[in-house]
Amino acid sequence: KLFATETYSRLADLLVDVMGSSGGTPGSTALPGGKTDALTTFYNARPATIYGGSNEVQRNILAASVLKLPS
Repeated sequence: KLFATETYSRLADLLVDVMGSSGGTPGSTALPGGKTDALTTFYNARPATIYGGSNEVQRNILAASVLKLPS
């Protein structure tokens, strides 16, 4: 969950950056290989880090159970 949501967020950030000024435009943007909606992808990536427990909570669980660190 941590890896997937962090990767999704980073890829969404990269997509908005690569799209340049079109990255902040709502709706689909035509590309040579098809269309994409960078802004919707960016907005959908944010709540994914909260679903199933926030990433910070997941890290605390891993630290306590796997690394045996104090909670």
